[in-house]
Amino acid sequence: AVIPFCALPSTDRPAPTPPLDYTGAAARTITASQFGAIPNDGKDDAPALRKAAEYCRNNPGTTFVLEPGVYDFFDPTAERIEREAISGAYGRGDLDVQYRLFKPKGPYVKALDFTGSKNLTIEGSGATLKMHGWYEVITLTQVKNTEIKGLSITYNRPPATQGTVVASGPEYFDVRLDPSCTYLDSIVTGRMHMYSAKGQNLYYGWFGNKFLVDKNTVRIMSNVNPPAGDIMVLRHGGHYRAAIFIKESKDVNIKGVKILCHPGMGIVGHLSENILIDGLQVVPEPGKYSSTNTDATHFTSCSGTLTIKNCSFRGNGDDCTNIHNYYYYIYPQGEKTAEIRIENADLHAQSLDYPQRGDTMVVMNRENMQEAGKWVVAKVDTSWADWKVVVTFTKPLNFDDPNKYYMTNISRTPRVSITDNTANAHLARGFLIKTPNAYIARNTMTNCMRTAIKLGGEISWREAGPVHDVIIEDNYIYNCCTDDRNDASCVLTSTEATQTPEPPNRNIIIRNNIFFTQNPIAIKLQDARDVKIENNLVNKPDYVQQINCKNVTIK
Repeated sequence: AVIPFCALPSTDRPAPTPPLDYTGAAARTITASQFGAIPNDGKDDAPALRKAAEYCRNNPGTTFVLEPGVYDFFDPTAERIEREAISGAYGRGDLDVQYRLFKPKGPYVKALDFTGSKNLTIEGSGATLKMHGWYEVITLTQVKNTEIKGLSITYNRPPATQGTVVASGPEYFDVRLDPSCTYLDSIVTGRMHMYSAKGQNLYYGWFGNKFLVDKNTVRIMSNVNPPAGDIMVLRHGGHYRAAIFIKESKDVNIKGVKILCHPGMGIVGHLSENILIDGLQVVPEPGKYSSTNTDATHFTSCSGTLTIKNCSFRGNGDDCTNIHNYYYYIYPQGEKTAEIRIENADLHAQSLDYPQRGDTMVVMNRENMQEAGKWVVAKVDTSWADWKVVVTFTKPLNFDDPNKYYMTNISRTPRVSITDNTANAHLARGFLIKTPNAYIARNTMTNCMRTAIKLGGEISWREAGPVHDVIIEDNYIYNCCTDDRNDASCVLTSTEATQTPEPPNRNIIIRNNIFFTQNPIAIKLQDARDVKIENNLVNKPDYVQQINCKNVTIK
């Protein structure tokens, strides 16, 4: 079962009871110190901060101020999860920790839960939450008109182990561990990659067994032969709960927040409307090379507007952002009724995904992604206990074999704006857009391990869907897709469909960009039509590859 909040023993300092009879707008400003949380004293601030969060839940219109400084957050269950994950108690395979923890009823601890808050402002400029143990740090479920400003999140024990190559040979290399990397008692765990001190980029290779030579040194069996001074990073696990989780909420602003490290994704938004991410920094601590274990941000089945601007991404263990709905499997229950399921996919929010009454669902052929019809939702029945979603539609489900089709919710596709961001030295792709109506402009992306901008659904992940009406302009992309020199470095469109007689990605403009690629191609268009590529400055003459495309103009 999901682990509930854990009550901690009282500390040796008094925690004053805050007055709860404030009236008037000015009286709704509360401070962390009012509740007994004193920054920079090294003591446990969890009980006091949780009392403040409870006050925010019960008092709409609150401004919660965390005075500048470091707040230490302890929880015995979270500390146990951290130690077991890193020490090998959950297994030593690359993703054993994810398989153990990342499931709807997997154990986790919510640190600060603001569920149900209305008109809430969290003012954290100059304040840092230092987490002891693994958490979902901030929970924003069913909140409205909520803003977080200036807060930083970090961990006492980084969720990734780091070390410096001190000796290297044809069969193995040795790494001296960073002093902060505790809990590697006998088993060395984690997904491994390297950071090049010379190239300032991440890279992979074949890595075999890992074991301790002494308490400060790890030996890795490998033929990579990295130079002395390169950095090894071991990410303990893959997906886990988000640092900031936004669910079933509306009008949420995240401004000037820093996520310096976290054992899962940075921000996850799910079934939410109108999200602004402004000035977010998902970047490592100075001297570190890992920030989040997986995606910096990830948004599923959202609506309204989704804006990501003025942000910095570096060292994240997967994409900078991924925005999508899902390809649902269809199990008819009656003439107008079907159960819809997400299968063979990561549930990034670890929560049910369901449509609402009035949403429009599109049925698509699995092999060629062609639309077979639209159905409007009349009724939705959900069961959290059975993890089940049953939908009744306004008309009969009159297509033939349901095993030939997916269903996706085109009402849960936000209008996206991604502008003035930087991304550097991280794993996987930069911006994954699987939703129509996207504007991507004035971003700087360097040394990303895979393609900088990816458009279109990915059937392999069951993440929908095809895109249309996308503008990519005035971006600077340098030396991306370093992990696969045969793929597109800058822009890629695809569907992953086995057959695509009519390209489903459409109305795409790529203009006024600067692309520097060491790969043969900068742009790969697959399953796309009505594409304009204009006035781009590219260091390769034949920089566009087309596969199953129609009406593409290049100027």
